[in-house]
Amino acid sequence: MIIVLVALVLMLIAVAGMLRYTDTSTSVIGNLAFRRDLTNRAEIAIATAKAALNSGALNTELARTTDLPSANYSASRLPSPTAPAGTIAIGAPALLVSDSQYPSTYSCIPASCQPGTDGVLLRWVIDRQCTQSGTFNTSYCAYISYVNDPHGTSWLAPRKPTGAAHGLYRITVRATGPHNTEVYVQTTAG
Repeated sequence: MIIVLVALVLMLIAVAGMLRYTDTSTSVIGNLAFRRDLTNRAEIAIATAKAALNSGALNTELARTTDLPSANYSASRLPSPTAPAGTIAIGAPALLVSDSQYPSTYSCIPASCQPGTDGVLLRWVIDRQCTQSGTFNTSYCAYISYVNDPHGTSWLAPRKPTGAAHGLYRITVRATGPHNTEVYVQTTAG
């Protein structure tokens, strides 16, 4: 009888451990699914930013010389937040990392800048990779050059004198969602 009771107690402990393991695994998998969904949704904000650069309010060099809050655009490189001692900075602009620093004149998806019914909020910024605003100048702006190869295709060639220099723009998206899920996505345009 004592052996049966000990066996039952051991089985009860094993079942409790399996339930806890299953709950943890389900939680981790759910969080990964939320992160992946937010990464996919961040593409919407990237497409919006690229549209502003290519065919919208920022499609000319003159429009890109000064800040344009209605397009979430900064004509100079935005500073990153300083990292606390012992940590690594994430490399996103500080005004995007902090909810309180995100300008009220900047756009969000949804437009209210409040999470939608699905709990998702997208914020983004476009910052020209120059140390100062004004006319594009290769002495204080990061740039790329497009050079045609003999076969007729284009390739990126940084600092090549044979191609026309184009300004480099960083697009950073912060997507927040359910269960405090947060994703940052960056890309460049030129």
